[in-house]
Amino acid sequence: MEKIRLADLAEALGLSTATVSYVLNGKQGKVSEQTRARVLELVEKTGYLPKRAEVLMGMNPSRLIGLTVNDHPEYEGKPLENPYYAKFISCLQKECAAAGCDLLIRTVSTWNQAAEFASVWNMKGLVVAGFCDADYLSLKSRIHIPMAAIDSTDAMEGVASICVDDELGGRLVGTYLQQQGYEEVLVLTTNLECNDKSRIDGLKSTGIKSRVLMIHPDSASRRKQLLDYDFSDVKAVFCVSDMQAIELMSIFYERGICVPEDISVIGFDGIEAGKTSCPPLTTVSQDLQEKARLAIESLDQEPSHRLSSVSLTIRRSVGHA
Repeated sequence: MEKIRLADLAEALGLSTATVSYVLNGKQGKVSEQTRARVLELVEKTGYLPKRAEVLMGMNPSRLIGLTVNDHPEYEGKPLENPYYAKFISCLQKECAAAGCDLLIRTVSTWNQAAEFASVWNMKGLVVAGFCDADYLSLKSRIHIPMAAIDSTDAMEGVASICVDDELGGRLVGTYLQQQGYEEVLVLTTNLECNDKSRIDGLKSTGIKSRVLMIHPDSASRRKQLLDYDFSDVKAVFCVSDMQAIELMSIFYERGICVPEDISVIGFDGIEAGKTSCPPLTTVSQDLQEKARLAIESLDQEPSHRLSSVSLTIRRSVGHA
């Protein structure tokens, strides 16, 4: 069967190709509701746009909010299975629904791919997560819709940036460990940039001695590294994410190292898995619902830098020195 063209639709309806194009691209106010209904009816009848989502794009363009998540090598091709992102997406979807919007999700490896995603759909705005500030600025230069950058550490011109108060979280960790009698802490991280750097800077600002162990982003290499590492002089470990902390406690169990009797462990994020880890994980908890709310609200406001709150959740993975 010969492929149906835009011109064929226009001819069948007695309309101009521009009018049909307005409908399919969601140009509000360009055509009457009666004409819009006629075009969409023929579109479905002929199968011109076989994917229902593409028809919906034309019907409700202003209700679509995009979310792109960086498919960083650390997530090994499964960023949406990460408990932090899974919870954040759940919170973001609730905020979208409350605002009368629909959420479209895409994982990307570069900011250029995020720009391409934004260009395909007629979106009200785009929420971007998992990149650093330079990438957010490059992306903003390519798109012309409101954008909310999640976990951006600094204010950026023209971009709404929403970040957890990472430095405060680090200070909470340092202060609490000192209260428990610790004078030194080993820090585990995969990088010294962006949010991880801010968390470590906050920790150091309390005056507690710290040394950093750079761990491999690849899980197999990281596991071997931690199985072989000499923890004999370590009394407390701060992991810049809960997933790293839970993984570390599992490796400690294999090595016969008891938490917190031999080594205390503290994390950052407040994911659900920390409640049922063995032992339950002391952590700096984020309010992801607040972060999601700030992201959606920012798409309708002047761009600004906003901080979401953190709090220390004390469980049993930290004991007295």
